[in-house]
Amino acid sequence: MVTDLTSAEYAYLIILWAEGREISNTEMAELYGVRLKSPDYAKLNADGYIISRTKPSPYRHSITDQGVKALLEPLTLEQGRVPEGEKRSAKERELYWAAMLAQQKILLRSSSGSDRAAPTDLTGRVRAAYGKLVSAPGDWVKLVDLRVLLADVSKSALDKALEGMLDSPDVSLEPEPFGHRIGVRERNAAVHIGGEDRHKLAIGQS
Repeated sequence: MVTDLTSAEYAYLIILWAEGREISNTEMAELYGVRLKSPDYAKLNADGYIISRTKPSPYRHSITDQGVKALLEPLTLEQGRVPEGEKRSAKERELYWAAMLAQQKILLRSSSGSDRAAPTDLTGRVRAAYGKLVSAPGDWVKLVDLRVLLADVSKSALDKALEGMLDSPDVSLEPEPFGHRIGVRERNAAVHIGGEDRHKLAIGQS
């Protein structure tokens, strides 16, 4: 639940949501002046809000669907109150400013209409995200992992783009044949086409 998040953890989620892709600590430092390190990254991973890759260095992080949902839950004033007599450190103030920069990026993107980009633009983003997730063309990618890299795109818009991509001969969308591999996240990330849920994507020839 979002009430379990500290203000610092919440700030990191905003940054990852604004980027909508996997981002390294090096790039995060360049863009926002902060790095996501222990204990925050460990707890966020354990709670299922982010996915981190720690090898090779530097650490790389991306937000999950569960992390996005946490950001969409209502906040209360009490959650951010600082106990009387306690002061925010310089590091904490830098992190909160970084979160404000990330929030502004989200607002500017929304006001410019980029989250309603033309299907051809979104198709290009899907192909680019797919390329980041595979070792070779034709490899299968779970839609749940693809959506993490496109977290700023609504599910309906991405579903429409994926369905349209089936017109391309190099694109395949298939159900997961092994039911035990379909968890709640996989089920929620599926795209419903032709009367069935499809859970994985392949682009190109293997």
